[in-house]
Amino acid sequence: MLNNMKTLKEKVIYCLTKYEEARNCDIKLTNAVWYEFFQGLLFVNEYKQISVELNNIYKLPREDNIRRIRAVIQNEENRLLPTKPEVIKKRNIKQKEVLEFVRDEKAGRTTPSY
Repeated sequence: MLNNMKTLKEKVIYCLTKYEEARNCDIKLTNAVWYEFFQGLLFVNEYKQISVELNNIYKLPREDNIRRIRAVIQNEENRLLPTKPEVIKKRNIKQKEVLEFVRDEKAGRTTPSY
C-alpha cells in the first residue's frame, strides 16, 4: 500500500490519518512523512527519534511543502482537521487575516483595515 503512494499529497493524507497528533503540528507531520516513506535516508533510534545526514536532507520533502499540502487538506477541503481546539482557533484566525488582506488588496487599500 505505501509503495503505491506516488504523490506527496497522498503521503500527507496517509500520515494525517495514521497519526492524529500530526494534524495539530506541522513538525510532527513532517517527521511522520519522513519516517513512513523515507526511512532509507534516515537514522531512527529505539525511541523513534529521527536523524538525517546533511547530504540526504536535499532528498527529503521540505517541511514548507508538507505544510502547504496540509493546509489545503484542512482549510480548503475540510478534511482531517486538527483535534486541539486551540490549533483550530489559531488556524482559523490566520485564515481570516489572509482573506481580509486579499480583500483589502483587491479594494486598493495598502494597509490592513483592522
